[in-house]
Amino acid sequence: MIDITIVEQGKDMQIYDTQVGRAANILSVQIGDLEYAQALGIDLRYFLAEDFKFENSSFRAYLVETLANWGVNVSSVTTVIEALYNRYLFNLAPEENSTGLIAR
Repeated sequence: MIDITIVEQGKDMQIYDTQVGRAANILSVQIGDLEYAQALGIDLRYFLAEDFKFENSSFRAYLVETLANWGVNVSSVTTVIEALYNRYLFNLAPEENSTGLIAR
């Protein structure tokens, strides 16, 4: 979904991709912190617990799974290592619109 933002004085109309904003919101919120959406976000406290050891690939897979559960399509994840820190760059696929029915 693409939304149109406000036209600022003297500037052209700007287009904002809501998939990117939605993904940023999901990945930046701790589960349970929002009063109106308790399930939104990731459980970062779980991964940062002192007694919990995990692989970076497990955390990356958890982030992709969380985004998929909220309907954000991730096409690829690029890992950038800077000064002993891993930074993940998520490339999002366009939102798919379907008129077909899915049977289970």
